[in-house]
Amino acid sequence: MTSPLRNLIPHDPWKRNQLAVTVSAAFIFSGFTLIMPFVPMYVQMLGVRSQAAAAIWAGTALGISPLVASLAAPVWGRIADRYGLKIMAIRITFALFAIWALTAFAQNVYHLLILRFFLGLFGGFNAFSISLATQLSPQEKVGRVIGTLQAVQISSTAVGPFVGGILAGWIGIRHTFLVTSFLCLLSLLLFALLYQDKDTRLAAPVAAAEPTPQPHEGLASLMHLPDFAVVASLLFFVTTIDRSFAPVIPLFVADYRTDHLEAARLSGIILSLAAFAESFAAWYSGKKMTRSEPKRFLLLRLGAGSLICIGIGFAASLMQLTGLRVLLALLAGGTLTVAYTLASHVIPDGHRAAAFGLLSSFAMMGGAVGPLLGGLSVLINLRTVFFFDGVIYAGLSWAVWRSLRREKQRNSAPKSV
Repeated sequence: MTSPLRNLIPHDPWKRNQLAVTVSAAFIFSGFTLIMPFVPMYVQMLGVRSQAAAAIWAGTALGISPLVASLAAPVWGRIADRYGLKIMAIRITFALFAIWALTAFAQNVYHLLILRFFLGLFGGFNAFSISLATQLSPQEKVGRVIGTLQAVQISSTAVGPFVGGILAGWIGIRHTFLVTSFLCLLSLLLFALLYQDKDTRLAAPVAAAEPTPQPHEGLASLMHLPDFAVVASLLFFVTTIDRSFAPVIPLFVADYRTDHLEAARLSGIILSLAAFAESFAAWYSGKKMTRSEPKRFLLLRLGAGSLICIGIGFAASLMQLTGLRVLLALLAGGTLTVAYTLASHVIPDGHRAAAFGLLSSFAMMGGAVGPLLGGLSVLINLRTVFFFDGVIYAGLSWAVWRSLRREKQRNSAPKSV
């Protein structure tokens, strides 16, 4: 007699992998966003009294982790390709579990900064989530798997701050770190019990006959794969655009609402609506990839993104801003899903973790540059960033159009017999 829980677990290994990675992503991303909004207050709890100093320390603590992760991801990727993705997933989730637990007991801001550094060095789940989810997936299912994963990640980051606010008021900020640690422990158990690595024993004799490339040589060669450089640029610039809105939209709203609490509430609603729209777009794009050519689909979304960003620059009311921001998320929100799907078609099996780690590094760098772009553009004008974003989208559209054109020329060229 089978238990009801056993019936919920898929029989196909690739489906079990997708279940383990997707649920783990929900736990890890929601766990991170449970505590992210309260880092400035935690810094003050650790003895930094000045509001300005607390903001600087909090920004440094939040920024150092993705920066270190972006540098470490390609190296960890090379190790994962050699020793297997399952052991890498267990390493990452154990590191997240231990470091978040230790963060709850930090005694000063230096402890917090050191722990955030190690979180970036030994964590980095985002860099491996796509290679983990797609390792055993049939090629025709890759787009849907990536789209579902990204939809879960985005929606988790939208829900996390709301739940975190309730928890912080109920059990306190330190205990909220322990909740995040517990969610990472559940992810560790999922990977240990459900995840299955690809069996490479049959390919071992062939691999043994080939010279082992040095890490820097292997990473450099990835950039020469077809469309890899285009995808890397897409991930960097699209993430830059997405993150550039966060520091600007609250200021835009404040121009229409003198009450700071009301402005903060409306800003949160706009950002949350955009996040949920982006989540739907990621899921839909992954589903659509099974029937559409990725590059043409990408070209349409980038072109729409350029026009909408310029439209946001001319928005004359909060209603227009909200509608256009949600429309941008719906039309351009699935761009990263399409880009990762496009990359999965050209990445060799033995280099998947390193390749996706390198691509995630570009995305994380974009995540660091975006808020800086948004903040600096305000020095010119509050709406400048929207026009900058529109120009970037237009440039990406041109790059994808050129790639499509070259591909068409290669396919139409007469073949020598």
